[in-house]
Amino acid sequence: MSADYLTPEQRAFISRCREKWQHIGLSTEPINQQQATDAVRAIYTALELTEPEIIIVDSPNAGFEYIWNLLKVDSQTILGDAINSSHWSNIYSKLQSYLLTRLPVDLQTNLHSLFDNHLAKEYAKLLQDQLEIQWGDVLEEHFGKRNSQLIKNIFSSCRKPEILIAGCSYFDFCIQSFNYQQFENQLFILEDFVKNCGWTFFFQNIAIISNHCTTINIDSNNHLHGENTPAVAFTDGYSLNAHHGKITLQRKRKLDDLAWTKLFEKMNAVEIDSWEEYKLLRVVEGTNVQPKQFLKVINPNTGEVQVFRVSMRFISAIEAARWINQRKT
Repeated sequence: MSADYLTPEQRAFISRCREKWQHIGLSTEPINQQQATDAVRAIYTALELTEPEIIIVDSPNAGFEYIWNLLKVDSQTILGDAINSSHWSNIYSKLQSYLLTRLPVDLQTNLHSLFDNHLAKEYAKLLQDQLEIQWGDVLEEHFGKRNSQLIKNIFSSCRKPEILIAGCSYFDFCIQSFNYQQFENQLFILEDFVKNCGWTFFFQNIAIISNHCTTINIDSNNHLHGENTPAVAFTDGYSLNAHHGKITLQRKRKLDDLAWTKLFEKMNAVEIDSWEEYKLLRVVEGTNVQPKQFLKVINPNTGEVQVFRVSMRFISAIEAARWINQRKT
């Protein structure tokens, strides 16, 4: 049996399911705090976990900031372990397996492609990419090489309503079209979450729910796009800039003079020489480790800071500066 054998009514219902779930999963309406709290509590109950403290913030970025404030004072135990995808298999994957065992394989394959939602996946991917870039830099500055694992742990706790749009619209269609009403309660738990919560960070002791975005702008091809305006914006001012589905963000955060100074202090850098706006810095990280030299320059007009790796053969800032400036020409 393939999708070709669906009735006209069932085919029309596919479109209605897709529209319904995209509407609730990419809502720009403010969340109702009580309904959001109840939806998250229902998930912890379904997972047979103790009810956590629930925090509501204005954006996923504010969620990261809340977590960061705990991590930087070494209070990770306050959060507890992340409630990751393996826990969620008790809700989502079980429902999926219940339905799949009742549908012919060729029909499953055909239906999956019909419920795919590229806008929802694009929204989730671009927003996660931006948060990884921004908070990766912050965590690296504080935790060094541990930052990548910390970022991974934080995102493993995060459930994104838009990622559930395709699967839940598929579940909804199957339950209604093929009379599998016995699974409606499991779907309701997911629907309640998608409808009432933004990105939510699930931990053993604390759940952090972010509000919906206030704006989503798309182009004629249904890609995230903002022309001189953010593609996605939140009530606290956090935003995502995108151009026809491509994120517009520098891969690395520009550090100001104070940030560079702190970073070099952390690396125990020693100033070897200076000349005008140039400083030659040497870093020796430990025994049996090759030392490194950097040339730091502050633009006297704009205050912009640039740092260049330079050879150990330079013993003066003016030598290193001339070498850098020759390479630029």
